[in-house]
Amino acid sequence: MSHAGADTGIGLRVARVLVLFIYGFAIACTVILAMAFFLELFAANEGTPFVQWVFRATDRIMQPFRGIFPAVEGESGSLFDPALLFAMFMYWLFALGMHALIGWIDRKIAAARYQGRWDTAHGTTTTPTVPPTAPRPQGPGPAG
Repeated sequence: MSHAGADTGIGLRVARVLVLFIYGFAIACTVILAMAFFLELFAANEGTPFVQWVFRATDRIMQPFRGIFPAVEGESGSLFDPALLFAMFMYWLFALGMHALIGWIDRKIAAARYQGRWDTAHGTTTTPTVPPTAPRPQGPGPAG
């Protein structure tokens, strides 16, 4: 593989790791928000450590979405919070976009590997990125 191809492969791998991290974060946010939604809906005991942890994590994750929709309090202390559902949807959409980006990066990495193997097998060191253009005819221009 040419030196430029090796740099591209390393850059793609670094980008993939970064995008995977962001993807994992978005999935984790979605799961935490879903837990908080159901804990509020079923009026979970806020004195338990797990419920406290979920609500603390939810406070940080919900910051951009706070106050979009009013929460509806039910009988027996249950709470229906549509903002939680909206945040779950938005984080899920973000995760879906990251998943698509991971697929695109994986295809680019596979293409770079294939090109590297091709170059090695055929003794080439550079890969043309743009096909050469046809030469333009020389001579006088249009009469005018």
